[in-house]
Amino acid sequence: MRNAAAIVAASVLSSALTAFLVIGLQTPAGAREPLAVDLGPAEAFILTGKTDLRITNTDGRISWSKEPTSRAFALGTVHVGRILGALLESESNTREREEFAATNAAKKSDFDQRYKELVEKAKATDRESPEFPAVREQFEEFQREFSQWSQATETQGQELVAHQYDTAYASIREAVEVVADKRHVDLVMRFVPPSEKLRAGEEAELAQQLQARTFLRVPESIDITEDILTEMNIKAPKKD
Repeated sequence: MRNAAAIVAASVLSSALTAFLVIGLQTPAGAREPLAVDLGPAEAFILTGKTDLRITNTDGRISWSKEPTSRAFALGTVHVGRILGALLESESNTREREEFAATNAAKKSDFDQRYKELVEKAKATDRESPEFPAVREQFEEFQREFSQWSQATETQGQELVAHQYDTAYASIREAVEVVADKRHVDLVMRFVPPSEKLRAGEEAELAQQLQARTFLRVPESIDITEDILTEMNIKAPKKD
């Protein structure tokens, strides 16, 4: 029986070797397409070295220890600034800012008109007149009202911009979740393409722009910005 098994095994090995040689001979010269060979299934494999490394599959990720941080995670990058700029300049956000500016411009015009009237009234009132203290009180009250309105308007403007940024960033994150699931990406990093030109500005601003460039070199294959734009159905021109 052992001899028979050995003969069968030898025959199978010989057939496999012959098939391999035939396939190799039929491959055109210069072609380097590797043969598709599945190894396994196997629970693990060990890479020998000074310290052996046991490689396993943990939740669909290559793992080399029991620690959750010892995993091979897929990486993707997104040019957030490019997408964020397109969202902030959208028709709805632009209209909201314009309406806010128009409302405040009308209110400012009203304040300007009242100021001119108070100035004229003050000029027409003699300082020794018993009516002058009342005029001065009106002017001081106007200054307090204008100051309070200016501060409130500035705060409202900041809140409007913050709301638009927050909403836009949240929508980007939602799109990232969808695209990352489709492309099996685990980690998504914000980045600015290393080749993007710097915007002119003060030295501190230039330094900040350089610091925002996380990578000095990055493969285009992990940039999922275009997929995010497609998912969000928006267009954003590429920057130089």
